[in-house]
Amino acid sequence: MAIYDEQTDAEKARWYSNGARFYVEGRPRYPAALIAASAAAAEWRRHSRVLEIGSGPGTATEDFAALGGRFTCVEPNADFVAIARDILAPFSDITFQTSTLEQADLSGPFDIILAASSFHWIDQKRGVQRIEELLAPNGFVVLLWNKEPQPVAHQAVDEAFERSGYPQPIERQSRDDIAQVFWGLSKPLQTAAFTERLFCHVEVADDYSVERFVALHRSLSPFLALPPERQTVVAKALIENLSALVGPTIRTTRISAAHIFQRSERR
Repeated sequence: MAIYDEQTDAEKARWYSNGARFYVEGRPRYPAALIAASAAAAEWRRHSRVLEIGSGPGTATEDFAALGGRFTCVEPNADFVAIARDILAPFSDITFQTSTLEQADLSGPFDIILAASSFHWIDQKRGVQRIEELLAPNGFVVLLWNKEPQPVAHQAVDEAFERSGYPQPIERQSRDDIAQVFWGLSKPLQTAAFTERLFCHVEVADDYSVERFVALHRSLSPFLALPPERQTVVAKALIENLSALVGPTIRTTRISAAHIFQRSERR
């Protein structure tokens, strides 16, 4: 967070460019049960008008678009937008703006505003004010979160990272601690303007190939902060050391969460 926050707006818009393809390869999708619970809580309909903030390469968009809806996706990174256009090509009712929420040219109201692992990137004052302006009466805000996958055999993985000259950046936390962090990230919405409708979290196990696990790390901010030439060297070393110390497959677990708010009637 601190690494990203120190960047200018222009630098933020380009921040994920070097890791865009690795983001698609390595980042996990959201559990189907979490998508279904979120859609039910937010009264998702095939005609719902949806604004997605920080849509990235369309990771969450694809699953929600399968439920219907008219989407406006706002994403400041042009590389992500290009990838999302390809991934979401089968869906006809999706438009894109290469912009931040605060600067986007948007016309509400929207029935649902979705932010999948992106709400913490918006300006917590101007961004939330924009959400209030754009959300329809009784409309919903859907926040989704994915904790970075944590390796089960963490000691061997940590050693592989140390040998590669790049300490493992993913902090190991308990499920309750992670859930509390996710709940806290929504504090800007915990006001009289919104009513909390759902907060739930699930634990997911996933087997990563070494290559996909390294791709995951190549999409994370600590890795992207390395000089480009250093990124290539570290990635090669990680693949070699993880293969030698852990094997071809890395067992991981992660916590995914959904937090749903409804615009309050009393205003």
